[in-house]
Amino acid sequence: MSKYKFKLDALLKLRHLKEEQCKLEIGRLQIQITNFKKLIAKHEDEIGQAYQSQEQELNQGLSGVEARFYPFFVSGKRAHIDKIQNELNELQKEIDKKYEALKKLRGDVKVIEQMKDKDHKKYKKELEKKAFAEMEEQTQNWRIMTEKK
Repeated sequence: MSKYKFKLDALLKLRHLKEEQCKLEIGRLQIQITNFKKLIAKHEDEIGQAYQSQEQELNQGLSGVEARFYPFFVSGKRAHIDKIQNELNELQKEIDKKYEALKKLRGDVKVIEQMKDKDHKKYKKELEKKAFAEMEEQTQNWRIMTEKK
């Protein structure tokens, strides 16, 4: 009997490839989320440094024109943080969609793998059946040969 070959092996490979691509996309999105979170933390640190700088400048004597800079700077940073937070929320929604797609892809792969396992067991059973029949035939031949002697 020939070597075992699953008829849907190409489809299974394709499904595995799609699953891996989905995982890579999720990883890429998670890296972007991490970068955005680091950027938000950086902007918040800059806001804290601006407040400290303003306090130091006020203690040393700061003109009114220079003092007006800090509120604009902080409001600009806050607006940028809000923009990044919105992008972060959009990325999170996209990741949620990708996880749903990954669940479906994993389910598809699992179904095909179960079909492959079932088909392989059937193949093994047929192989064992043929081997047993051949052994039985050889035993019968041996008995006939020994009876003739």
